[in-house]
Parts: sequence; structure tokens; C-alpha cells
Amino acid sequence: MKLLALFLSASLVSWPAVAGVLSVSSPDVKQGEWSVETGMSWEMHDDSEKDDFREYVFEIGYSPTYFWNTAFEFSAEQQEGNAEYGVMAWKNTLQFVKQNSEFPLSAGLRLQYEKAHLDGEADEIAARLLLRHQNKILDTRFNIGVEREIGSDAESDLAGDVRASVRYKWSDDFKPAIDYLGDTGSLHHLQDFENQDHRIGPVLYGSFDDISYEAGYLIGLSNKASDQTLKIAFGLSF
Repeated sequence: MKLLALFLSASLVSWPAVAGVLSVSSPDVKQGEWSVETGMSWEMHDDSEKDDFREYVFEIGYSPTYFWNTAFEFSAEQQEGNAEYGVMAWKNTLQFVKQNSEFPLSAGLRLQYEKAHLDGEADEIAARLLLRHQNKILDTRFNIGVEREIGSDAESDLAGDVRASVRYKWSDDFKPAIDYLGDTGSLHHLQDFENQDHRIGPVLYGSFDDISYEAGYLIGLSNKASDQTLKIAFGLSF
């Protein structure tokens, strides 16, 4: 909890984007924009024999061009005892389509490298297609990706990842949503639905003054997924 307090305090020192904790990403890039983001997720199990899992994230990003955003994310993980520094990720989002009168979608590609800092964990590379459609009522986002471990402790299989968010534009500062997060596991030896990780639930997106936020509660749809997941994040773009 001390680490969480530190992250939240850092976010409020200076702080519309939000941290990459179980998030559904947008492909949109705005040239010259800086972002600072922080958040946490808490995965809980009804089975007392399974340990809860928490992740704390801090991210800083910048868009040097109208189509490229680069960001560094640092995360800590806590399952038993104190939180430990887990991963440093370098993310690069390349937007190749902007929604307009001719194109109904914004689209981009995110390429990511994750350096693991925990014993027994392997580094990863990942690619994710990011799609977004907006109208006067809804902001809909869809992400689909693949990732693969690399290095001496790596498993060679590709893993799949699918995420979606439908946000209702109640106002510019308040957007209730339904988010879905899916992790298929290995694509080479695809398991049935119950042995994959699928979650869904309500999330509130909004902002006050210059600070954006998201807060959500997800329930597990499959046996492998955590029974309950809480997430909260704050961010500032300037």
C-alpha cells in the first residue's frame, strides 16, 4: 500500500489518457503531447487457497510526430508480502488511419517490448492492433494482439489478447462504460473458454479539472479468470 500511495501522490503533483493497467487503448496520437499516468489493479479470488494479485503502474509518454507516440511503463507486482519491481515496458503506437468523413475508424499499431525484472520471468515482445470509432453517443474501442516470450526462460508459443470498451458519452467529463478483457493463452495449443482468462464489467471514465480517471469492477467469465478485479487509474496530458 505504501507503493500505491507513492504512485497516486506522484500522479496528483502535476496531472486526458490513463495508465495501462488492464486498459483498452486508443490509437489516436496528438503531436507534441506529453502524458503522465498511474494506476493499480487488484485481482481477487473467492477460493481462499489462491492469493490475490496486485499490480501498480507508472507511465510517461510523448508524441514527437502526428502518427507516433512512445512511452515507458514501469510496474510493480504484489502477490505475497511486499510489492516487487516487475516489468519495464517500452511502447510505440503508430497511428495509420484517423477517423473522418471518409474513414469510419481510427486505427493504429502498438509495438511493445517488456523487460522482466523478477526471477524466473521472461522478457516479452508484443504487437496490438488498436481500433476506435466515435459518434455523438458512443466511444467504442477494440484491441487485438499477440505476444511472445523471448530469452533463456521463454516459452515459444504465441499468446493472444482481445480487449473492448463501449463508453457512453453522458458528458465530456463523464463516460460510463462496459469493458471486456480476454486472454486466450497459447494460440498454438488453444484451450477451451473456461481455461482462458475472460472478464467483463462496468467502468467509469471521466475527468475533473485537468485530471482524468478511470475506475472499474470486472467479474470473471471463465474458471481461469480472477473472480473479481478492481482497477483505478489517473492521468494528465499536456
